[in-house]
Amino acid sequence: MSETTQQTPAPALPLFYVQPEVLTPARHGNLRVKAPEHLKFAAKANSIPIVAEEFLDCAGAYPIVFTNGPSPAAVAIVGIRDNENLFLDLKGRWLPGLPIPAYIRRYPFIFLELPEQDRLTLCIDRSAPNLAEGGSQGQALFENGEASEFAKASLAFCEAFQKQLIATRAFAELLVQHDLLIPRNVELRDRKGRNYAMSGFQVVNEEKFRALPDDVILDWTKRGFMTAITAHFISLRRWPMLIERMQARLG
Repeated sequence: MSETTQQTPAPALPLFYVQPEVLTPARHGNLRVKAPEHLKFAAKANSIPIVAEEFLDCAGAYPIVFTNGPSPAAVAIVGIRDNENLFLDLKGRWLPGLPIPAYIRRYPFIFLELPEQDRLTLCIDRSAPNLAEGGSQGQALFENGEASEFAKASLAFCEAFQKQLIATRAFAELLVQHDLLIPRNVELRDRKGRNYAMSGFQVVNEEKFRALPDDVILDWTKRGFMTAITAHFISLRRWPMLIERMQARLG
């Protein structure tokens, strides 16, 4: 008989990230980051994680919903079919005049919690197409072994995003505690009679929300959560815009 060993499955990588590495001068001292020519890495995502602070900006363009499960996350819906982002053109450029979620703008950087560490560490996706080893194009990550101003700015952006993400998680936890989230699905039809359906997400129950006690309303207003909920309600009127984008793509 032969023995078999069970291997612990590797944790799933965050959306878009393929080869994240801890950013260090020894490993990335000559690495440079060029301005991205495209955002094709987001082409097959029909939803993008967002934080509560972005709800107002995104509400005019995308439906904002919450994922299923005990720890729901907020996402902006950018497509009505699997593996399709309707807000990128054929060259992988985001449609002009529309907000690009911070989750996308921080790429290829990310904070990750590493094994045997109790803190988040700045990482970079080594597979990103806008990275170059040496040369003069793009922004250097290190200068004389020290983090460059560009690297410091990238770190600050990731730190700010992480704080907003923690606040958004707290916001979603409150929605769960007050039993405000309900499953929802949508059925859409374009002008040529083609039907589309989306499910597997949650929205805030407006009736239960309006019945919240005054002390909860006051607390959430002070914390900025009421603004986020209002933006969420407004965003749910954006489903027809997705159909228009779909119609424009299919003709």
